[in-house]
Amino acid sequence: MTTETRHLGARLSRTVLAATLAVGGLLTQTTTLAGQGRALSEQIAFPVEPKVLVDGKFQRCEGIAFTGEGDLYVAGNRALWRVNIDGEVTKIAELYSNLGLAPIGERDILMADFGPTNRFNHGPNDDGIVWRITPDGEKTRVVDGGIGDPNFVLVRADGSFLVSDDATDEIFLVDPQGRLTLFTDAIGHPNGLALSVDGTTLYVAQIFGSLRPLTIDDRVWALPLEDGQPAALPEVIARLGEGAANDGLALDELGRVYVAANGTGQIWRIDPATRETVLIAEGMPGVASLAFGAGEFDGQAIYATSTRTGRVWEVKVGVGGAPLHR
Repeated sequence: MTTETRHLGARLSRTVLAATLAVGGLLTQTTTLAGQGRALSEQIAFPVEPKVLVDGKFQRCEGIAFTGEGDLYVAGNRALWRVNIDGEVTKIAELYSNLGLAPIGERDILMADFGPTNRFNHGPNDDGIVWRITPDGEKTRVVDGGIGDPNFVLVRADGSFLVSDDATDEIFLVDPQGRLTLFTDAIGHPNGLALSVDGTTLYVAQIFGSLRPLTIDDRVWALPLEDGQPAALPEVIARLGEGAANDGLALDELGRVYVAANGTGQIWRIDPATRETVLIAEGMPGVASLAFGAGEFDGQAIYATSTRTGRVWEVKVGVGGAPLHR
């Protein structure tokens, strides 16, 4: 969000002047808080040691999200699970796969699901599903077909959401009525998605170069947006090394992008303004999806899942996450 300072002139009333001073105080406070977050994160010696929160519960685990009420959900063993602060898990709903999660509203979860078939094992298909799931396990098919292998879900300010299909070059837009349209096919094998705070840039993780033969990619892209739509060609903002297989993304309150490099077991941070990359954590085989903590969980830590070990980790980063649309 940006704030425009207007020249008010000498004839402003005292009321308007007082309001202007209040806005100035808010700007100062916001700037101070951002500065404190940056200073705290810069005091941490990266890479940090990940802390295991959940172990031995899942064979595979991928999607992760916190609801508006601060509850933690993960997708593992073809089901949606709620996780408490002690790492205990409760099954909420059974599904076909373990893909991306996003909070919607205050209590519910959107979950991407390959459906009965997928391109990796069965070839081209269009039976992918996006579910809306309540804390009681009630499932509604928000998207039912028209997409092959939905992977990551990103909710936008107007209640619509984006869904990547990492088996193709497609990112889809789903409007609040559930209508599915192609948003862009400019980025190959898109996986994780993150939206800049001002809404002018969509960050996209590319996981593959091709499926047949299978080749791994390491690029992170920035797609310019105008009025919520692609406005120019995407640009590579980082390459994270051979075998990275970039998976989930998350954004901090300072606008920096965190990337789960699934293939190398690392989390990286990218500053889009400077293109600086920082290794945040390593030794995390199959690290997949990322989410900043909420509720009882540490708000200045990233929580991450694993497609190889089924673990859920806590990684302290010293800064909070960017606000999410729900």
